[in-house]
Amino acid sequence: MQTIFEKYFNSGNTKDIKNNLGDYLYIKGRIGWKGLKKDEYLDESNYRIINGESLTTTGIDWSKAGYITEERYAESPEIMLKEGDILISKDGTIGKIGYVDRLEKPTSIASGIFVVRNLKPNIISSIFIYCLFNSSYFKSFVASRTEGSVIPHLYQKDFVQLKIPVLTQEDIISFDKIVSPIFKLFFKNQGENIKLISLRDTLLPRLMSGEIDVSNLNI
Repeated sequence: MQTIFEKYFNSGNTKDIKNNLGDYLYIKGRIGWKGLKKDEYLDESNYRIINGESLTTTGIDWSKAGYITEERYAESPEIMLKEGDILISKDGTIGKIGYVDRLEKPTSIASGIFVVRNLKPNIISSIFIYCLFNSSYFKSFVASRTEGSVIPHLYQKDFVQLKIPVLTQEDIISFDKIVSPIFKLFFKNQGENIKLISLRDTLLPRLMSGEIDVSNLNI
């Protein structure tokens, strides 16, 4: 996906004008005074919260996401997640990306993350934005804003003012047609991996303890 993105993004077909990234996006983070402490997390509930640890190189690791009360979820409607949202870490390890391909329960975010939502899908696709955040162009931008900082932080104002070249609609349509099947397959495979990991973690201790006997299996 990234190779294809770089080909289109760096092609000679981009328009001469550049737009602010914020022209296309809804970008919100948790308000500071509404920060959540770890001791507020629950063992189980109907409401989930994604923190920086949950963002991995392959998307969102739901096994590391926490649970919160309904009251804590309801107090911040501006960061209630929707399917198709993109998450990006803004504190600590800057620029970790997550994509919300599914939501099994109502979910919010911790204070170190931005919610990014595509407001103009008829002009630019969410897949394109996701690939942009994983591109060398965006990584260079993040590095330029955080190098030398004692406490690295990505500010929303810098985020929304990032200039990006505008591709022609023909190129956007062409890009989506090629990448969309790859994108869907990627997250489908991720879902299968998560199921297999869960199955392994359930069965392996039982195999090691002898609770499950496989000695008579003919493989």
